[in-house]
Amino acid sequence: MTLNNLDNLDNLGKLDNLDNRLNNLNMGYCCINTDLRALGIFTSRTCRLDTVRQRGIEYIYELAEQNINDLPAIFRWNYRNKIYLYRMSSEMFPFASHPDFYKIYDWERFRLRLQNLGELAKHYNQTITFHPGQYNQLTSSRESVVEKSIIDIDIHAKILDTMNCGNDSVIVIHGGSKADGKQVCLDRLCKNFLELSESSRKRLVLENCEMAYSIQDLLPVSRKLQVPIVLDYHHHNINPGSITTESDLINITNEVLDIWKSRDITPLFHLSESRPGITLSDSITARRAHSDYVQTLPLALIQTLEISKINLDIEAKMKEQAVLLIFKNYKI
Repeated sequence: MTLNNLDNLDNLGKLDNLDNRLNNLNMGYCCINTDLRALGIFTSRTCRLDTVRQRGIEYIYELAEQNINDLPAIFRWNYRNKIYLYRMSSEMFPFASHPDFYKIYDWERFRLRLQNLGELAKHYNQTITFHPGQYNQLTSSRESVVEKSIIDIDIHAKILDTMNCGNDSVIVIHGGSKADGKQVCLDRLCKNFLELSESSRKRLVLENCEMAYSIQDLLPVSRKLQVPIVLDYHHHNINPGSITTESDLINITNEVLDIWKSRDITPLFHLSESRPGITLSDSITARRAHSDYVQTLPLALIQTLEISKINLDIEAKMKEQAVLLIFKNYKI
């Protein structure tokens, strides 16, 4: 049995009011636009630390300027292709959170540019999000890891604030470490959450992951901190916890939605698929690797659209082309 059941596409055609439900779906992609990247337009220019030490911090600023300069083209491309959700690259400002540079990083030189980018994002109807790297672990027992995570998350919040982005511009992190046991680690997350800046606390959301924390694991923390959960369907398929039926998934999704609604934030979901041919008997390593495209919207997602508007990041290797394929398959 393959993981990606293409029969769902036929089943969805039998659902009532499918077109109305799809009107509640706002899809986007992550960081790289493959069409524009082929033209040399991208926003993740970075370098090795040795290069920075040789050339100085001004070289970091030059890379950041180039990344900023290319972002408007991505906003325009998205708007023209009816894509209104975009995850910005966390590498836009190289080494901004690095211990050697974060205290001296000159954000003031970028303030006006970021404000203008925020206005441009509004003009092109772009909802901006961030998903910092997996080294951001508020559950870690290592103080140095937690300190770096807090710095990095706060910098992402600073960028969104300077751009004057709204409530829907969230910062997504995974639960992270479970080395001391899940409950100990989640208690540590609750404690470390309070060390974040006020803006970071408002923007931070948690994502269920395929290796450690299921939706069910995160829900008590979500309720306690009123931090929403980004439901990742691919991760859930690999790490479902005890939520193994469609009805159970719908029920826990409704609980997840309650926190989003209480915070007046449009719920964010993630969707990807395993590579074609991968089966349940394959290793987690093989199963977790993302495919080039996403063929099918899960039935649970379609049912969620009956009651809520959602933002949906398509996490596929072909980026914006994967979104366009879903548009085509579902006649959106």
